[in-house]
Amino acid sequence: MIRIAMIGGAGVWHADSFSEMFNGYDRELAKRYNKPAYEVRVGGARVTHIWDEDREKARILADVCSIENVVSKKEDVIGKVDAVIIADDCTMQHQKRAEPFLKAGIPTFIDKPLSTDIEEAVSIVEMAKKYKCPVMSCSALRYAKEVEEFRSKQQEIGDILTGNTICSGDLIFYGIHAFEQLYTVIGPGIKSVQNVGSEGKDIVIVTKIDTRKFVLTVYKEIGYLFQMNLYGTKGWRQVVVEDSSYFYSKMLEKFVEMVKTKQMPFPPEETVEIIKVLVLARKSAATHQEINL
Repeated sequence: MIRIAMIGGAGVWHADSFSEMFNGYDRELAKRYNKPAYEVRVGGARVTHIWDEDREKARILADVCSIENVVSKKEDVIGKVDAVIIADDCTMQHQKRAEPFLKAGIPTFIDKPLSTDIEEAVSIVEMAKKYKCPVMSCSALRYAKEVEEFRSKQQEIGDILTGNTICSGDLIFYGIHAFEQLYTVIGPGIKSVQNVGSEGKDIVIVTKIDTRKFVLTVYKEIGYLFQMNLYGTKGWRQVVVEDSSYFYSKMLEKFVEMVKTKQMPFPPEETVEIIKVLVLARKSAATHQEINL
């Protein structure tokens, strides 16, 4: 059984959900503390240690999900676990907690976004390489069932010429979901971005090296959704992602597999490219100028 440490984010959706999927949960406590209550389970691993700056939040999640050890310092888990999850805590600064684990060579999942700074994202990946540490960072929508189903029948619409992807929320914090689901279809090789929208209404033209153009739309005030439209030489398809149980659990399964094999499920350079797209799209919003990656 792989032993996992949950670092940060206690009381936030991802840390709560991931802990439930690995460990299960106490129904009465989950209801009392308003936890997600996911039924799907990920086998072969268990959250055995938890740390959070707010020890009380860590203790509550430990009680709900039967996590045996609440530690006082995050570094206390080194030597006691096989893997670490650096959970999103809504600050977009969670990635700064990864360094001691990367240097210790502990397989690490860094929740999205890897960073809001391109240089930092690159340095994290370089650090992982230096210490030969398997690292994974992505949006769970990389593993959306609805996207997988489309990709299995992608040839039905011929060669994809263009498309658009949309979600609500912040350009980087939530926009990574909309863009990464598209990225799994169109692949790496982004040439430039141009944000022609406005604050809270981001409309980003993403141009690939092969000259194809796609549109990423992130509107802060629209209702919750993750949707893509893809247009090819033989037709088009709409993809609407709704099954969060599937995309979270599939992502965690890929992480467990990485811990076992020490082989990363996709090149970390893809994560860096995705971060570049989002960060430069935010920069482009001020001038509406096209910016090359």
